[in-house]
Amino acid sequence: MTDPTMSPTAKSEQLLAPRSQLTGTLASLVCWAIVIVPLIVMATMIFGLVMNPDTSLANIGKIALIALGAVLLFCMIAAPHFVGQAVIHRERAMWRAALWTGIPTAGAIIFLLVVWVGSI
Repeated sequence: MTDPTMSPTAKSEQLLAPRSQLTGTLASLVCWAIVIVPLIVMATMIFGLVMNPDTSLANIGKIALIALGAVLLFCMIAAPHFVGQAVIHRERAMWRAALWTGIPTAGAIIFLLVVWVGSI
């Protein structure tokens, strides 16, 4: 058994004091301000591509697009919350979750920017 009176000696095991709720809320709101328009555009684009009447819905490409789109939209919805929680709690697991959802979100935003610039 572990002795509860012993304090952890390693710096990585020491818990940092949480930041204020306002700081995490502001970080989350900044992330939402960045993500909201690409989220709506990506959802509309996926819906338009899937519901294209020229091809059937039982197409393997459309099924893959639906699955990939669902994952990307989930990441775009979850990333701002995870960033806000990571800022508040300052735990490695929270930052890891923010990165796992933030990287696909950044990829989707960059993709939309490239498509938008290419259409000009």
